[in-house]
Amino acid sequence: MHSCKPILLFLAVLIILTISCDVINFLTIDSSVILFAANKEEEIKEEIILSKLSCATQWLIEQQRPDGSWPIVTQDKRSSVVATGLFGLGTFGDLDKDWGDNLSLPTPDIKKALSFLLAKQHNEGYWEATSSFPWNKTESTTAALYGLISTGYEGEALEKGINWLIKSQKANGSWSDDCWDTSWALHLLFNYGYQTSDPIIKSACKWLVNDQRDDGSWKTNLPNLKQFEPLWTTPPVIFVLAQTGQHQETIIKGIKYLENQQNKNGSFGRKDASKTGLALLAFSSLSKYPDLDLIEEYGTSAERAVQWFLSNQRKNGTWPGGFHPFDIIDTAFSIWGLQKFIKTF
Repeated sequence: MHSCKPILLFLAVLIILTISCDVINFLTIDSSVILFAANKEEEIKEEIILSKLSCATQWLIEQQRPDGSWPIVTQDKRSSVVATGLFGLGTFGDLDKDWGDNLSLPTPDIKKALSFLLAKQHNEGYWEATSSFPWNKTESTTAALYGLISTGYEGEALEKGINWLIKSQKANGSWSDDCWDTSWALHLLFNYGYQTSDPIIKSACKWLVNDQRDDGSWKTNLPNLKQFEPLWTTPPVIFVLAQTGQHQETIIKGIKYLENQQNKNGSFGRKDASKTGLALLAFSSLSKYPDLDLIEEYGTSAERAVQWFLSNQRKNGTWPGGFHPFDIIDTAFSIWGLQKFIKTF
């Protein structure tokens, strides 16, 4: 029995050393993870975001088709007026307006894209959906007009389209009795030069304020968007109302709703690039409320969303899109949110 003691002692020491090494390795790995996470947080810098934007815009350009159009979904064989106007030309127009020569990003074939849009306009001034996704006339017209405006186009087609859109506004101030159409129509008119004091703008804003739900969100009733959550429709209302610098209570209620819906990893929805990009747009649109310190208060939420984008961009330049396949929309809204963040924070 005594002869076994050295062996047992050796085994005991070996076990202790093994356990100790495991603990040390665990602590080493854990600390490196912590350092890596800290470093990633420090990497929310303009040059890193711009590199992500460059990759994303390159992918978006590669999706432009020979006739100048974009599809709403890359797998869709039919081209889309909405994708071409709002998510194609609109995306690059916003980048050019905010950055100009200071941002060396590739550019699409604008001339061909304009030709595609102009060829699809009806004589009355509106556009209809050309893809398999059933956008209504208001959505299609607003998107097409946004594309024209973003390129600096000033021809007759623009005036005809704006006139049609204004005439289609309902007596209650909305478009289609829905927050989605109303917010994007307002966004377009602001970009066209309409002022907050204009009766058309005031009546639409009033309708949106009254349409807010008790929890601070907005919900669409449009048949083609019914499956989408309020996280899809709330941010556009916030960032368009925020352009007025008014309606503080509505804005705060809406932005608090978004903050409460943010995932722990910084994303929104089901790790959804569109919803995360839209939410980032909303957080980055609060500069007209300096007395409320909203930018400072919700800056952390915006940074968490940016960190998610920095950590989750695919090699091809796109981001995860939740449950839907709209990679064009996902990429466009991601670009919108990130570039607005840079200009705001």
